[in-house]
Amino acid sequence: MEGDHDKIRESLTQNITGIALYHMKKFLKILLIALGALLIVIAGIMIWGIDTIQTEPYFSTTYYKVTKERLDSTLNHLRMEHGGLNAGFGRVHITPSINPSTQDPDNGIFAEIPLAGYGDRKLPVQGIHDSIFVKAVALQVEQDPIVFVGTDLLLVPMAVADSVYAILYRTNGMTRDQIFFGATHTHSSIGASTAGYAGEKFGGSFQPKVVKWLSIQIVKTINQAITDLRPASIGYGHFEATEFVKNRMIGATGRLNDIFTFVSIRQDQGRSAVLGSFSAHATTLGASNLLFSGDYPGYWERKLESGTVDMAVFYAGTVGSHSNRSMGSGFEKSQYIGEALADSVALYLNKVKLRDIISLTHFTTVIDVPTMQVRVSDNLHLDEYIGHKLLPGINYPSIQGMKIDSFIWMTLPCELSGEYAIDLINALQLEGYQSTFTVFNGSYLGYVVPAKYYHFENYESYLMGWYGPSMGDYIMELLYTSCNALTHERL
Repeated sequence: MEGDHDKIRESLTQNITGIALYHMKKFLKILLIALGALLIVIAGIMIWGIDTIQTEPYFSTTYYKVTKERLDSTLNHLRMEHGGLNAGFGRVHITPSINPSTQDPDNGIFAEIPLAGYGDRKLPVQGIHDSIFVKAVALQVEQDPIVFVGTDLLLVPMAVADSVYAILYRTNGMTRDQIFFGATHTHSSIGASTAGYAGEKFGGSFQPKVVKWLSIQIVKTINQAITDLRPASIGYGHFEATEFVKNRMIGATGRLNDIFTFVSIRQDQGRSAVLGSFSAHATTLGASNLLFSGDYPGYWERKLESGTVDMAVFYAGTVGSHSNRSMGSGFEKSQYIGEALADSVALYLNKVKLRDIISLTHFTTVIDVPTMQVRVSDNLHLDEYIGHKLLPGINYPSIQGMKIDSFIWMTLPCELSGEYAIDLINALQLEGYQSTFTVFNGSYLGYVVPAKYYHFENYESYLMGWYGPSMGDYIMELLYTSCNALTHERL
């Protein structure tokens, strides 16, 4: 009997082993098939979804030739207006109300709104530290007014800008070349207004009703400014503010655009406004802040408005490589920088010569751009189709320029490096021109930094440089070409 049991045990063991080996072979076969399929998918992605960085010179590309021809045509038909200046001001409060139980988006009441600016911010806004606004200054010499629109926002979302253009054209025939958009670039303002992966990463879940409400508020502000047009005078000035800005890409060895530029406008009846521009990022408040705030530009605006200026409007300058610096942290730092800059502007305002008879010309030109090249390694980038799915849509990116007597104002659809801008600012100054270069004019092409930093693995050039190593030199040629035409100089 015992021998029979041993045989049974041996037979069972062999059967179990055989079954186990069968299933193991089957599993290994399935695993190999799966791994093979995965390798095929990876290979397909590498072939279809990954490409090499384009290094061809920009001046040999189609996008350059098309844009250059378009820009030259525009600049060859500049119309100079000369005569008495009219100016008007507008301001609308855009701090939303948060009420989870009673939503009324048409009146700026939302269940919740995320703050825009930081990818690691998890919670929606929790309250208000200081109010945020949209402000407008309209200038008119002979015919159609030009309107500077400053927003206490991270940027001017493309969806908002396009909606504003559409409403203005439909209601009073205004075109996009009459609007010079800008933003303070505060990282503690309204999110939910940019669709797509990157837009929602840095601004929270997209809410079309926020876009609609913001657009209506901006249109109201522009209409206020146009309705307010009356005889006025204008002047401009600048000063160095080195102690409040630093090169955040490479530190102390990096070059700085440390010039604070301002434009003073005063109506004959006495009301006044100041447009100011500076290149330090408005990031004194980090991702831990969950309160609406204008950051240091908000303090700058409020300090001037508490004095002799009726309205102050801040434009982010060439922030593509520059950050703020000062004593303190958080709101203490915001206040120190903003109010110190406001005190300096107030001092220099007394020295500005105002003119009521001016010469004015302006232009807007849509630009073509290189293939989108969102990098996955130093020399590889995602396919353009995938890149466009990840990043905000791009609609009519343009450069805009204006010349008022010997003052040049240029706006861009990107975050231009201050290292680039300072050379052009200095070149213009040698020819007797003062200038400023602002960003966030209604489209967004990421960061534009010098080509020498393209392979430097940092946030500005590696993660946010979306259009290849030639993008910066391309943009700068367009700017030099524009300024040459505006000034009739060879810079």
